Formats: sequence, structure tokens, C-alpha cells
Amino acid sequence: MNTKHFIPTLVLTQNFLPAKGGTITWMLNTYGRYQSGEVVVVTEECEQGAKVDKTLSFPVERISMNFADWDPTNVRALRGYVHAVINVCKISRQYGIKQIHVARVLPEGLVALFVRWVTRVPYLLYAHGEEIQTHLTSKKFSWLMPKIYNGAAAVIANSTNTKHILENIGTHAHNIHIINPGVSGELFNNSNTSGEAIRERHKLRQDPVLLTVGRLNCRKGQDMVIKALPKILDEFPTVKYLIVGIGGDGAYLQNLVYEYGVVDHVVFAGEVPDDELSGYYAAGDIFVMPNRQIGEDIEGFGIVFLEASAMGKPVIGGTSGGTEDAIVEGVTGFRVDGTQIEAICDAVRTLLSDPTRAKALGDNGRQRVLTEFTWEQIFQKTRSVVDRCG
Repeated sequence: MNTKHFIPTLVLTQNFLPAKGGTITWMLNTYGRYQSGEVVVVTEECEQGAKVDKTLSFPVERISMNFADWDPTNVRALRGYVHAVINVCKISRQYGIKQIHVARVLPEGLVALFVRWVTRVPYLLYAHGEEIQTHLTSKKFSWLMPKIYNGAAAVIANSTNTKHILENIGTHAHNIHIINPGVSGELFNNSNTSGEAIRERHKLRQDPVLLTVGRLNCRKGQDMVIKALPKILDEFPTVKYLIVGIGGDGAYLQNLVYEYGVVDHVVFAGEVPDDELSGYYAAGDIFVMPNRQIGEDIEGFGIVFLEASAMGKPVIGGTSGGTEDAIVEGVTGFRVDGTQIEAICDAVRTLLSDPTRAKALGDNGRQRVLTEFTWEQIFQKTRSVVDRCG
């Protein structure tokens, strides 16, 4: 055991396995690399929790995390916070915890702030961008968030854009560390041959395939790609658009396909198993997710861009949110105004008309992932911040 860097750590996250999501993947790939006995995860109770917890390399303690509307001035929510604080304090004593690492500012960050007041155990807080923007619509949360962030020993921002958002709400700049999420270069790799089976399954033949992976949410831009398809088809009449994911805007997107007369060119694959996801990336020729801001909802980073890059695919994303960290303009792909159909068309047509350039962008993306974004590199960056706070 490396005692110099052994820091008993409690990871506090309301969202965890068996649920899925980018933050959960981030937590697993970071804290799964800690030393044996160094980490305990505290998360929400759930019916299937005990079964999945047995498969992990660290212990998981599940507690009730019922915070109602997360507003601590709400009596019911306050009871939930008090219950969680008591449990986290108890677990911290049980495991001799020296640091608490928190997945997001609310509600977990407020729990960690209360625990710090009681136990003096410092906490590190992750920031993803979209959750900050969403909470800014509430005067109470707008007042509360800076206090939670500034109470942390360190704040880990997932992108440059998220760092700017944090600074704009009054978070101390010297305390913010940018660490982007990572990608498994082994799981997502350009030697994957399962794309042919996916193409056969969805009758894509050898047609050019545009691919989007993400929640069916107009902020992701699937609607704009559908609206752009008629113009793209004028020049490339065999193009197919493969959409992977589920979400609240699914019915709207399906209706849009009929409205724009592209029903024969769009495939909704739905939710796909984790072990098939790389095959879907392999089946695509161009990854396109022209994200845009809707209300206060933004793309905090866009890990799917890195997954596509790791597969050697050129990527097209929006200029909104934190995509500037995920896409190097003109090197690994393009960033376009996700509100402009013509901008999306131009980017797609550029890549479809120049396969050599498209391949070069994909190759550049793959190399960038292996150089900068492996999970081992993300872990080392995290440990560097953690050790300075230890």
C-alpha cells in the first residue's frame, strides 16, 4: 500500500449504478483506480443496488436520499438533508474518512457542506455545467450554490466553459481545476469490426451514415439534423441518419421525420446495450450532434464526441456549452451553430464530399483521445488535485 497517497475517501453521489450516465461512468473509472480500502461510495437506496454493488472493487453504502425539491427551507426536504448528514457522518467515522468527493452541487454538495461543519472533513466538488445553469433559475439556489462551491477544498470543472460559469456565479477562480471526462481507448477503438453487423441489422447497406448518440432531447440537436436532411439528400441521396438513445422528445422527433419526408432515411435504434455501443459508432461515418442551448439547458462537455473520436470518426458538434474542449475545430471535427440548418448542412456536406479529409479528422481524434483522454490520465490528474488537498 502506498501510504503517502492513501486518503480514505467517501464518494457522495445520488445517481449511481444500476442507473447509467456519463457522471456514473466517470466515477467508476476514477475511483475504481484508487487503492483497495481507500474508497467508499455513499448513494441512494434502490431495489437492485445490493446485487450490482457486489461486482465493484469498493464498498457501497446505500442510504435514503429523499430531498423533496432540494430546497432546505422546505420542511420535508430539510428532514431529508438532516437524515443524510447524520448517515454520512456515521459512515465517515466508520471508514475513517479524510475527504469527501461530491458528484454535483445539489443536493449532494449541500450535504457535504453540512458534514464539513460537523466533522471538519473537507470536500471536493464536481461541476458539469448544465446543473449550474438550471439552478440559476431559482433565486434561492443562485444564492446557495456559490457558498457550496466556495466551501469546497477544490472544484473540478468538466470543461473550460464550466469554469467560466463557475467564475460568473462567484466561485473562487484559484480553486477551480479543469479535468475533462475520459474515454476507454480499448473499448472504443477504430479496429472495431462490429459495425457491419449493426449496418445489416438496420438495413443501412453501404450508404453514408450520420450518427447521433444521446438522449432524445432537442438540446442535443437531433431535430436540426432531421430538418437538414432534405438539403443533404439533394446532393447525397443515399444518406441515412442513425439515432441512438431514448428520451422525452422521442415522439416529437418521430413526427418530424414524417413532416420532413425523410422517413426512409432515419433509423431510431432506441436504447442499446453497453456492449453494443462501440459497434454503433463503428457503423457511422460521421458523428453529428449539433447541440444548442435551450433555456438554461446546455451541453456541459459532450463525452460522446470523445467516444466517436476514439472510434476514428470525424465529429460535428454545436458551439454551445463545453464542446470546445471535446472538439478541436478543423482538427478532429467542426463546431457549428446548432440553431442554423445551413451550418449543419455545410459541415456534413464538407465531410461527405471529401472522404480523405474526413478520415484525417477521425485519425486526429483517435490520437488525441489516446494522448489526452484515457481514464488513467484522468485518474492521475484527479489524484494530483486530491493529494494537494489531502
